[in-house]
Amino acid sequence: MALALQCAPALAANTQSPDADAVKGVTEEFAADLAKGDLKAISRLYTDDAKLLPPNADPISGRAAILAYFEKTLRPDLVGGATFDDYEIYGGEASAISLSQIRMLDPKGQVIEHGKQTIVLLKQDGKWKIHRDMWSDNSPTSP
Repeated sequence: MALALQCAPALAANTQSPDADAVKGVTEEFAADLAKGDLKAISRLYTDDAKLLPPNADPISGRAAILAYFEKTLRPDLVGGATFDDYEIYGGEASAISLSQIRMLDPKGQVIEHGKQTIVLLKQDGKWKIHRDMWSDNSPTSP
């Protein structure tokens, strides 16, 4: 066990994605499309058989269901944008994992949610697509 813990930092360093900028670009495109209110463009960032794993809810499967979910939760009258930072990106040529901090903004640019996101991406036809998307809010839970 001690050896595994000592090797973990070296393993993480060796699995940094060679395509980190392109992987990061997917979430940056998500943020740009959200700022424009273009939820259809956001849905096209996902694979056909993608799954959203939202907090306190059942998984949402498939691009059409993801678009329907976003049409309810990311409406421009509720959400004005998002910012992502503090990235950690790991993976290889065909798959990657991106961890980041996320801030959801209201239409006036005020932070309405601050949390973390983990996405699994697959490269399809030369483009990175989100295959699994899981996030959580950093707000304390109610008793």
